[in-house]
Amino acid sequence: MDFGFLFSLFEGRSGNPAVAEDCASYYETIGQPTFPVFADGNGLIAGATPLIQQNPEVCALSPEMEIISCYQGHNVYRQAMEDIKTHAGL
Repeated sequence: MDFGFLFSLFEGRSGNPAVAEDCASYYETIGQPTFPVFADGNGLIAGATPLIQQNPEVCALSPEMEIISCYQGHNVYRQAMEDIKTHAGL
């Protein structure tokens, strides 16, 4: 099953709204992943989802960019992947 990740920071290490430099630093810190790291210092992504800006949070999206479900906590990506498979009929 093809899928992708994107990572959005709403806050930098300083506690201030995330900016491009925060993304570059985080990207390096997590080992230069194959997925993009975006800055969402204005909270636009969180504002368009049920996310409440408590770390960490994940939303699973359909290919049509509809929210399948959202999760809070560590290792929640596993449940997200199961929900994506169910949504896809796999």
